[in-house]
Amino acid sequence: MRHVAAIIETSTQYGRNLIRGIARYGRLHDWQLHFEYRGKTAAEPDWLEDFKGDGVITTSPDQSHSRALRKKGIPVIDLLSTLSEGRGEHAFIDSDHRAVGRMAAAHFMEKGHRNFAFLGYSDHPVSREREIGFSEALAQRGFVPLCHHTPERKARTFENLQGGDGQFIASLPKPCGLFCCWDEVAFRAVHTAVEQGVAMPEELAIVGVDNDPVFVSTARIPLSSIDPDIIRMGFLTASWLGEMMEGRKIEAIELDRLVPPKGLVVRQSSALETVEDPLVRRFLELLRQQRPGLLSIGDLASDCHVSRRLLEQRVKEATGKTPRQLLSQTLVDGIQRFLAQTDYTLAHIADLLGFEHAERLSHLFRRQTGMTPGEYRRSTLK
Repeated sequence: MRHVAAIIETSTQYGRNLIRGIARYGRLHDWQLHFEYRGKTAAEPDWLEDFKGDGVITTSPDQSHSRALRKKGIPVIDLLSTLSEGRGEHAFIDSDHRAVGRMAAAHFMEKGHRNFAFLGYSDHPVSREREIGFSEALAQRGFVPLCHHTPERKARTFENLQGGDGQFIASLPKPCGLFCCWDEVAFRAVHTAVEQGVAMPEELAIVGVDNDPVFVSTARIPLSSIDPDIIRMGFLTASWLGEMMEGRKIEAIELDRLVPPKGLVVRQSSALETVEDPLVRRFLELLRQQRPGLLSIGDLASDCHVSRRLLEQRVKEATGKTPRQLLSQTLVDGIQRFLAQTDYTLAHIADLLGFEHAERLSHLFRRQTGMTPGEYRRSTLK
């Protein structure tokens, strides 16, 4: 049995997924993993000083213990300095940050956006790499994103953080696709946009990175996010350490050095096709904001200050669907969300969505999906 110390933060989704990937490899190769709860800036634990194990993987900014172990001949992988400053050379394993940026650009372009923006940090290498990938992909199609860089953590104040982001978001042309370097940044952007009265995703579509449940599920608009596949990165990092513990030199190890992103998890913040017509954007915003079971096309047309006929014409031209079809789809989406994510009764779901009777909800759902609500809920549990 090999004993491996994973000195990795557990405060972020990145760190937790890195540990999961290392543990996945370790289970296959009879490793005993040693780690503990820790923050991003915590020094290496004192118990590492006299660690009698076989290898170390660390992301700690203070590596006095692991450096001493390296001098004793114990293999150590330092993931904190994986990306060499200025040269883009990858000593060990790293996420393909430029591919992450390209994926965000492709998503927005597929949704029909023609205005793009990036929100990140100018002095952080990961943010810079993602910005480069995003900008290069857009440049190939003749687009140039607007970019804003918030202060890094040591230079942040509440005023410059909120004020700078807020001014940037307010200045963006609408509709616009905004790519944020992390979910934390995207979470902040969503709340800033909500406070400004910006409709999402009708006027501003937002995508983050890491698919961190702490941020994507608690944002006021559920957040689309790219999964950079850090679990695979952890697995490959462990495989490198395994080779080193067998006595192989780093230069002789032939393994992938860049891990491509796993995919983009689309949620409400970027789910819609872009719509240039402000009337149709207003119609879609009303569908999302209100209890859709109480809505009628006539009332929606009145709220948009146009005739029903004009609303139907403009919505059909912009989306290819009638207002009635979009209203029905909004209702079905809401029903599916409650059935999949809660244990609410059908009567309670009907009340939340504005149906007078649960029977009407059930009839609409079966007509649109071919399944009863109960059948759909059971299918999500498999």
